[in-house]
Amino acid sequence: MKKTSFWRLLGLMGAVLLLLTACGKQGTATKSSSSAPVKITYWHRMTGTYDKSLNKLITKFNQSQKKYKIVATSQGSYNALQQKIMAAGKSKTLPTMAQSPYTNIGDYVKNKLLLPFDPEMLNGADKLSNADLKDIYPSFLSAGKYEGKYYGLPFSVSTSVLFYNKKLMSQYNISIPKTWADFAADQEKLKGTDVNAIELDQSYDVALEGMAYGAGSQLITPKLKANLNAPKTLAAVNQILDLRKSGALKTAGEDQYFSVPFANGKAVFGIGSSATVPVLIQQAPKDLDWGTAVIPTYEGKRSNPLNGNYNVLFKGASKAQQAGAWAFQKFLLKSENASQWAMDSGYVPVTKTASNSTTFKNYLQKNDKYKAAVSAVSQSFASTVFTGYTDYRNDLMSTVDSTLTKNVSGETAFNNLQKQTETILKENK
Repeated sequence: MKKTSFWRLLGLMGAVLLLLTACGKQGTATKSSSSAPVKITYWHRMTGTYDKSLNKLITKFNQSQKKYKIVATSQGSYNALQQKIMAAGKSKTLPTMAQSPYTNIGDYVKNKLLLPFDPEMLNGADKLSNADLKDIYPSFLSAGKYEGKYYGLPFSVSTSVLFYNKKLMSQYNISIPKTWADFAADQEKLKGTDVNAIELDQSYDVALEGMAYGAGSQLITPKLKANLNAPKTLAAVNQILDLRKSGALKTAGEDQYFSVPFANGKAVFGIGSSATVPVLIQQAPKDLDWGTAVIPTYEGKRSNPLNGNYNVLFKGASKAQQAGAWAFQKFLLKSENASQWAMDSGYVPVTKTASNSTTFKNYLQKNDKYKAAVSAVSQSFASTVFTGYTDYRNDLMSTVDSTLTKNVSGETAFNNLQKQTETILKENK
């Protein structure tokens, strides 16, 4: 009996020891897990030097604190990113946050994919002050606001600028155009050459939107009225198509962007995103002497539709991940980081403080090709965000293409677009 009791006692002591050891290990694991930074997955579309510049900021943020860790993945393009987001929404495998054109916000909200930044941005312990909110350019901030909530916040925002070839201007005695009509006069000086006055990207939708807005005919108003076949809109369409018919204006081919023919000396001027500036600096022939200016006026006004992408926050993110996403976004809004991103990428600073910082002003003095993009901010406006925007944009691009490749008249094409858009707006009320 005593022997049996001894062994039982020994076994009981061993069991207790094992239990204490296991508890100790479990406690250590819990402590280690709780001390690990919260992972914030971030999808974006940046590639090449843009990707490197973004990763530089992400590394800086991750090293600046130990609570959160941004883990970024480039999807390679806007289209690929959009497709990945929609697929992930269906499979419930969305990242914490991502870049997106602000015009996608309405469709994302309809599909119940987004969370607003408001809880942390406006009410949290780390909220923006009134001064912080006013520091963000008004058009930039309003672009991400939908149904009274901030579903998108600015990061990579670009304006449209006029690119000019100094050598060709001097050779043909051409000046910086003041109005869109000047391109026709410039083409008269280029007769008999293979050079045209102005080159646009493959689609003229961005230029058209700016022209129509300046003429008082916003393509889609905040009250969701479509003006796609309004007289002032059609006048702008015909201005573009008439310039193209005369040979003064060309649109890019398979290359999609104006920068390729412009860099090859086939156009005196080009109009495109300010984010093209670093591309030309890196890829254009070294003997290409070029500069940038604000775009010409139309109907006496200079209006600049915003392009680029915003950061959005997805449903499914935990409270900790939401806080981390906001911490990263607030980090990007800091003057030193906003100005650094602008200097590295060619996008414009999203805050007034960043634009007016000594660092950025000194940069502009040495790199005057970026000045026009910043000057254009005061003329910028946001496109109206609405549910069904993706379908509308697809129809808009098809409409533009029909006028360029199928010789459909502007009036016929945009009358059809008006009907299509009214249907989209009605179906998504």
